[in-house]
Amino acid sequence: MSLTIQQILLDAKKLASKLKEHDTAADALLSGTELVYKQIDAMKQYTEDTNVPTESMTTKAHSTLIAGMQQESKHLRELQMENQALKFALEDYQNALEIIMSKYRSQSERLINESKVDLTKLYNDQYSQIIQRQAEKIGEMTAVMRTVAALDEESMNHDNRTVQIIAQLSTENKELREILRIANSNGSTSHIQHLSLNQPGLNSDSAPSLEPSTTKLQE
Repeated sequence: MSLTIQQILLDAKKLASKLKEHDTAADALLSGTELVYKQIDAMKQYTEDTNVPTESMTTKAHSTLIAGMQQESKHLRELQMENQALKFALEDYQNALEIIMSKYRSQSERLINESKVDLTKLYNDQYSQIIQRQAEKIGEMTAVMRTVAALDEESMNHDNRTVQIIAQLSTENKELREILRIANSNGSTSHIQHLSLNQPGLNSDSAPSLEPSTTKLQE
């Protein structure tokens, strides 16, 4: 389609150039015709202004005038015929150019209509894609925040469990230190053994290991 339109434009340019040349030639012919008419008028005026000449001069002048008029008349007829032919050719070129331009306008209008883009639909589609991408990003961020919250909750539960264990060990340490204090104040190890036997989870073998545990907890 583009090649056809380009060819049409080239033909139109060629026709316009030829029309311009023909117009120039027609102007030249018209100028020549006017010049011939002026020469004929000058000859007529010369004939009228001339006094009665001699017979020989009159015959020669008439012969020359007739020959010149015949030649100019022939040339004038040729110019008129050529001018008429150029006029017909100009009309044909103008009609052809009008047909070409009409086809070109119709083809251009059809191409423009086919290439029209629905800007509103395009804008809405792009806007929907942006919203969808933002929603996906928000979903990803929400998933990450949930994962972090779960890890924080798990870590918090672990910390609470550690605090409970430390509190329990601290309580047991205080109880053991109280037993040792009572034993030292009484100066009797048998009392310690008696308390150790009565204390659940304690015996004589485990008594010596109380001091390192106590020291470690104090640190």
